[in-house]
Amino acid sequence: MKQKEINKSWRQIHSPFLFDIARHLEGGGKYVEVGVNSEIIEQVAKIEHLRQTLSRSSDYIEVEDFGAGSKVFKNNLRPIKKIVSIVLQQKNVAFSLMRLLLFWKSKRSSCRILEMGTSLGLTTAYLAASGWEVETWEGCRNTSSYARRNWKILGCEESIKCKTGKFETLLNQDKGGWDVVFLDGHHDGLATLEYIEILKTMLNKGGAILIDDIDWSEGMKAAWIELLEDAHWNVTMKWRGKGWLFNRVEDFEQHLKLRKSYIPLSKFNKMKRFTIVFAAVTMLMSSQVQAQISKSENNTKGKAESSVITSEDFKIYGEMTAFELNGKSVVKISFDPILNRIGADKKAISTAYEISNVAYASLGQALNVLSSNGWYVDAVWTTLERSGTVQHFLISKKVSKLSPASPWLDKNTHNKNGGKENGSRK
Repeated sequence: MKQKEINKSWRQIHSPFLFDIARHLEGGGKYVEVGVNSEIIEQVAKIEHLRQTLSRSSDYIEVEDFGAGSKVFKNNLRPIKKIVSIVLQQKNVAFSLMRLLLFWKSKRSSCRILEMGTSLGLTTAYLAASGWEVETWEGCRNTSSYARRNWKILGCEESIKCKTGKFETLLNQDKGGWDVVFLDGHHDGLATLEYIEILKTMLNKGGAILIDDIDWSEGMKAAWIELLEDAHWNVTMKWRGKGWLFNRVEDFEQHLKLRKSYIPLSKFNKMKRFTIVFAAVTMLMSSQVQAQISKSENNTKGKAESSVITSEDFKIYGEMTAFELNGKSVVKISFDPILNRIGADKKAISTAYEISNVAYASLGQALNVLSSNGWYVDAVWTTLERSGTVQHFLISKKVSKLSPASPWLDKNTHNKNGGKENGSRK
């Protein structure tokens, strides 16, 4: 009996082989080793523009379904726009696959991929954009013709070889030599196991099989469990409802479930921009308030110039960190115990420690609580920790007075020899 699948983020994977795959599937742009040139960017833009066009299409297509049928469509006459929204791989998935192929292209001499299940051909276009040799199989002739029409619009029809027919027939006619097979059709558990058994002998050394919709039905779930029991596939990885199969004689047996990136790059960039803008606005407001107070004092009749220090000249500081853990926001606020010694406003100090003991549901909630208690963000920066991306905030609050503090002269401070310092230098 094989070990259970282990649920991990791509950052937690120790196997160099699986780590490289996972970071190219789920990591942000700065964590990958491939560059997306202007030609690929232009092609992706064309594909997504076509996706939007098809999502508004009034066309229908009569589908000859040789697979496991559909849970959505009641008959074989199906609207194109519904196929786009339900059947096609989403942009982020197709782009991730393309990016992984770009990475593998730099590592291997043979780059041949077989897609079993063409549909409207948009995912096929992504695969072709990677520069791999692409062949795709589709059971329905009408669907196959519609896909060819789309490739002609995208200008990639010359780089895609398409065959029409039942998978079983095409497999018996094929000579193999594939580096990757993407099985994205006929979502039937028993049929999937039969196809995989044949494909075992058709992969090049180090090749991989990616099976779509392994949770689509009880039959597909059972098929995936059976594949985990197959000693041939000693390395597997579940990813976004799909299953990767590898035969790695040089690696020990391991079965992973790859978690989605808990903080997508787009979301992180938006959050980072928000906090930086928030910090800039609060600092600007603080400066304006201080300028107004100074102006008011200077315009007061009969008030002589003096070196009286206003309340705006003193600040106490704290720290806040924010990150995501298992899909949930974690916000921590902390203050150094020295505040108790230097802060004359004991009520403000007490409130500060109360704030640090609250569990916040979001970054916005923490910022609002801080703001309502007179705390402002002075600086924001980001670090990449083992647990993921962490944002750091330097927060401050204005107080009326501070008492001098010299931690190195604290009678309770211990020296290196375990004794207590007496406050004098020797």
